Amino acid sequence: MNRKISVVVLIMLILVTILSLSACNVQRRPGDVQQTPNNVRQTPSDQQLTTPGVNRSEEDAMTARNLADRISTMKEVSSATVVISGNKAWVGVDLRANAGSELTKEVKDNITQMIKTKVPSITTVYVTADADTVTRLRNVARDVMAGKPISGFADELNNITNRIMPSAR
Repeated sequence: MNRKISVVVLIMLILVTILSLSACNVQRRPGDVQQTPNNVRQTPSDQQLTTPGVNRSEEDAMTARNLADRISTMKEVSSATVVISGNKAWVGVDLRANAGSELTKEVKDNITQMIKTKVPSITTVYVTADADTVTRLRNVARDVMAGKPISGFADELNNITNRIMPSAR
């Protein structure tokens, strides 16, 4: 009997110790959550061409569509596709039959000049008439117009960039 009382007292003592130790812990409650800055600075060129209620991808897609329409009016160009991401533009053109089979430096320079005039924040323009590359650009442009973010096509645009020399002016 004495042994039973000792065991019960020991168990009670252990329980009281455990409870008292757990009660002394500081309660961890989530306080005010502060957002940490994401170290991405918006530059003035990023602020250009923004329309309230329209995100940057949609704005770039609309601008690209307008540029493609303007490029398509050139006498050497049958149709054009433009993709814009940040300060870069990729242009794919189908040449008219009377324009020859090669994209001339003059046509590239005219396209580059037109784009940089209409969208001053664009610093690099890639122009191609290569059928495979133009098809790839059309696919990217179609998906962006359908609402997919341009950031999802970074690898594809890098691959296209590797195939095209920048048209510097």
